[in-house]
Amino acid sequence: MADIKRIMSGLRASQVVISGNQLETAGIVAECTDKGIIEQTESVLAQLEQLLHTAGIDKNHITRIQIWLSDMAHFNEMNQVYDTWVSTIEKPARACVGAQLASPDYLIEIQATASI
Repeated sequence: MADIKRIMSGLRASQVVISGNQLETAGIVAECTDKGIIEQTESVLAQLEQLLHTAGIDKNHITRIQIWLSDMAHFNEMNQVYDTWVSTIEKPARACVGAQLASPDYLIEIQATASI
C-alpha cells in the first residue's frame, strides 16, 4: 500500500493529498469573493500554483483540471485567464461545467490532479 501524505488538513478535508505518484487538490475557491470572474480565476490559479509548489512540483505536472462555474456566462472571461495560464505548459485534460457553488459569492472552483 502506498504511503498517503496530507497537506494542510482541516476539519473536513486536506487541501492536497499525495498517494504514490498522484497528487489531488481539494476544490479551490477565490480569496477575493468581492471581485469578478477574471480576478477570482486569477486568485484560484495562483492558489493552485502555491499548493503545487508546497508539494514540490509545478503546473507542468498537472494531468487534469476540473472547473466549476457558478454561471456559464463567465466561460469566455474565465478562459481568457486560463488560456494565458496554461499557454507555457503541455495542456492537461480539462472539464468545465456550470454548478451551484457552496456560496453565491464564489464564481469559480477548480480542482486539479497532478503527477509527482
